[in-house]
Amino acid sequence: MATRTPSPRRTWTGPYDTLRGAALSYRALFTWLNPLGYLSSRVVRPIGMAIAFTSLSSYYGAGTGRMLVGASLLAGAGAVLYGMALAVGNERSFGTLGGWLASPQNKLAAACQRALPHVVDGFVGGLCTYVVCCLLYGTFPLGIAAFCGLLAVGVVTTSGLGLGLSALALLIEDLFVGPNAAELVLMVLSGTLVPQEHLPGFLHPLSDALPLTHLMKLVAPGTGTGSWDPTQLWAELAVGASWFLVSSGFMLIVARRAARRTSLA
Repeated sequence: MATRTPSPRRTWTGPYDTLRGAALSYRALFTWLNPLGYLSSRVVRPIGMAIAFTSLSSYYGAGTGRMLVGASLLAGAGAVLYGMALAVGNERSFGTLGGWLASPQNKLAAACQRALPHVVDGFVGGLCTYVVCCLLYGTFPLGIAAFCGLLAVGVVTTSGLGLGLSALALLIEDLFVGPNAAELVLMVLSGTLVPQEHLPGFLHPLSDALPLTHLMKLVAPGTGTGSWDPTQLWAELAVGASWFLVSSGFMLIVARRAARRTSLA
């Protein structure tokens, strides 16, 4: 009598499973989950940078409001960039990259799943930086609700660039090359710390192609007497979507190449 082979059991991947998997990857792959490590990298460092740049801006006669907003947005974006790069790159450090590449999971979906805790982490870090620094300087250039909205958009659009850094971590052994370079580029060209109008003209197209640039164009009038230009918000979302599409293609190519090399090793 012929035996019937049972069909493979389908696995439910609903919202709960997605969030659970994201939380488990965050817990397994990161060494800053101890309170001291988290405070130093996610709270003290961005607040210190914001205070330094805001103080310099005030010293040279520029307003503190714009710098407080820009430095806080950059704090949230930095957490996303580093977190997403290390979410894949730490697999190499812990010696589990081969198993991750050999698994039958969709690598792009897995990288996006691992991005979720870092988007939340970036939002919390950016908001903490903004509130603490505003209290220190005795001014709130934007209301908390308005800033939260801008920060939420900023960390989401930056995650498109962060996905590209996740793919780059499969190619480069030094995990911090990508996020260090990306954070430096955002510091100089995104308008968060250096207004775009102060950059050389030939850098403006590159600046417009980066996350946070259009948010800063939206913020600058809002911290003064002008009205906000909603077209800048749509431009920011378009930039984030473009980075996500490009980074998705890059991830698929790099993951396929890395998996092939792993199978041949």
